[in-house]
Amino acid sequence: MTRQGLLGAILLFAAVVSLHAQVQLSAQTTRTHYLLYERVDVLVTVTNIGNTDLQLNNDEGRPWLGFMVMGESLEHNFLPVHSERQSNFAPLALKVGETKTLRVNITPLYTMRAEGNYRVSAVVDLPGEGQIVSDAVPFTIERGHVVASSLRIVDTLERDYSLVRFSPDPQDTSLYLRVEAPSENTVYSNYALGPLVSSVDPTLLFDPQGNVHVLQPMSQGTYLYTRTDPDGKLLAQRLFKSAAANDGSGMRVRPQLIKITDGSVFVSGGIEEDPNAPHEKLSDTQHGEKIMAPTSPDDAAAAVRPTVPITPPTADSAPPPVGDPGTAAQAAPVPSNDPASTDLPPAGR
Repeated sequence: MTRQGLLGAILLFAAVVSLHAQVQLSAQTTRTHYLLYERVDVLVTVTNIGNTDLQLNNDEGRPWLGFMVMGESLEHNFLPVHSERQSNFAPLALKVGETKTLRVNITPLYTMRAEGNYRVSAVVDLPGEGQIVSDAVPFTIERGHVVASSLRIVDTLERDYSLVRFSPDPQDTSLYLRVEAPSENTVYSNYALGPLVSSVDPTLLFDPQGNVHVLQPMSQGTYLYTRTDPDGKLLAQRLFKSAAANDGSGMRVRPQLIKITDGSVFVSGGIEEDPNAPHEKLSDTQHGEKIMAPTSPDDAAAAVRPTVPITPPTADSAPPPVGDPGTAAQAAPVPSNDPASTDLPPAGR
């Protein structure tokens, strides 16, 4: 039997089983478009439609929850994507009529290493009843556009640091920091830093400790500063606004990243903003502000300030990032502190 024929038989068997099963199963992705190596979260909803309570566990030697991921080939056929590792999900108890939803990051579980169209189905292994397969959910993986990159040596190995512009939907453009070691075939981070004005490129600098510093325009006169460690783990994020020049000219000084002779990185110009304060969209003030960049450290002496202390941001002191902190988009190998699954509150509450 061919691979496609075998897959069809599996799906047919699963469909027949589902008619008599005790579980109703559905799956959906959080978006339709993802950046290459970004985490792809699948929301799996399980409902007990039987007459008895149900316990889903791994007692039969395999996970009670799995996935079927298909990728589109050059011939436009959808073929199975190789599983990279197996996840053991915690047992799930469902009372009669109860519904629960789990969020699962499938990026570290499957070798989705190329841009293209994909489909994913959730598979539940029912004790004594076989498997149930949800409807397939389509999604697309894209490469994005690299706007800045730098090769650096870390622990004797070459790492590629890239700032990638990506639009998860037509209305929004975000900036991602990708850290990878090509010789190890390892992606350490693919972190969504925040919104980006599509027409202006961000700034990327490094300090003597190897920390990454990024300054990106979020809207007219508003800039997001981010610092990460050499692995791309978030250390701090702050907002800065353009500030009035001290010479009474009516010009405004925009924030800039500056590196001095000892390698330290500073934010020069502008003022730090309350992270919870709203900022106008670019289209609202696109032609209403005159901008002047400082020409030297002396010109902006009053506005020069060191970067914020190396402490993790809190919910009250930093804007929420577009992606999940730290483990937003890690590909294999994945650190042990990057859980593949997180329980969500029961549906309908």
